[in-house]
Amino acid sequence: MTSFAETLRRDNAALWERASSHPFTVELGDGTLADAVMRRYLVQDYQFIFTLTSMAGYGVAKAPTMAGKALLSGFLAALTSAENTYFLRSFDDLGVPAADRTAPDLHPVARSFIQAMADAGAQGSYAEILATLLPAEWIYLDWGLRQAGKAPPRFVHREWIDLHANPAFRAFVQGLRQELDTLAPTLSAADQTRVAARFRTMVELEVAFFDAMYRG
Repeated sequence: MTSFAETLRRDNAALWERASSHPFTVELGDGTLADAVMRRYLVQDYQFIFTLTSMAGYGVAKAPTMAGKALLSGFLAALTSAENTYFLRSFDDLGVPAADRTAPDLHPVARSFIQAMADAGAQGSYAEILATLLPAEWIYLDWGLRQAGKAPPRFVHREWIDLHANPAFRAFVQGLRQELDTLAPTLSAADQTRVAARFRTMVELEVAFFDAMYRG
């Protein structure tokens, strides 16, 4: 029997594949991604990460079990340590000015991403937070694993892949899936509809974000 999380992924299969095999990710793995594209992406994504951290914090507060709280607490620790350090080192390497690190002009897609996460965190249920977080992280695991064997020479490319293609991150995504699958039987039809809508929105935004950052 197909799990609830897997059903949500399959319902968005075409968009999912566009995100996971996007030219941005392929060129990242090949080490051929232009610095201007990588710089634009990281500047916008860092603002996304800031709100993502807040949403995960809401998830810790709303999780009904200690296992769920521990899962998201571990994710918060990674976001605010190794991943944050990667961004700062990459900004230095790519010559990103201070203003663009802290208060850049946001692309409309980045604004939509931030709004979706902020709303899920503050207004959504625990299941809705999971449905917002899971597709974002699962897609990154998917494309990361596809590019993992390439080992591009520059750290700004290689380490971004490594952060999303390692056993710990894989276990985290699996944990999110299990959390959502465990909750699924307790959700009403209306709850499931809201969860599915948040999931699809995030998949749509992943595709739109890669498109926007790649094309400029």
